[in-house]
Amino acid sequence: MGSAKPSTGRKSKQDFINEAFELIADAGTAEALTIDSVCLRLGVSKGSFYWHFKGRDSLVDGLVDAWSGNFHVTIHNAIKAQTADNGSTVIEEISYYWLSSNMSKLDQVMRHWAQHDRRVYDAVCSADELLLDFLKNNIESIGYDENEAYRRARLMMAIGIAEPMLAHLPKAGDETNEMQWTLDSVLGLKRN
Repeated sequence: MGSAKPSTGRKSKQDFINEAFELIADAGTAEALTIDSVCLRLGVSKGSFYWHFKGRDSLVDGLVDAWSGNFHVTIHNAIKAQTADNGSTVIEEISYYWLSSNMSKLDQVMRHWAQHDRRVYDAVCSADELLLDFLKNNIESIGYDENEAYRRARLMMAIGIAEPMLAHLPKAGDETNEMQWTLDSVLGLKRN
């Protein structure tokens, strides 16, 4: 489990939600999510937690709400802004973001948790729909028709979801080379 962070003043509700996401990604399980563990990681008292939440269940509600919408929309908008909304660059950047962040770990935790909690299941479904539309729209923008864009977006999602579960198997290259091969194969993208 992570160690306490020095407190830098009052924490917002979003700070608690973000730290809870980091915690479960680091732990690899939602079972690690406790009020004490989140407070310890943020370096705050339980009083700070209870300022924003009634208890663990309301924190879970906050995570579910974030995962089902604004968490992903924020990432998508940031990537679009940094790439000047160029479809092929957006696709590359979201793929590399997936590799360079804890997103794949967090996604695995959320999918496992969804098997046991209907709220989390609904949030995962909403997040998947957002990602599918985001990928499909960007794939369409590089010249694929709608049906082909959907197929390729679904294939990219399937690869992204399954890849962490196959981490124990050998690869032909490092993660970056494997991602680039996938982008080249699925979308015909060539990195300059």
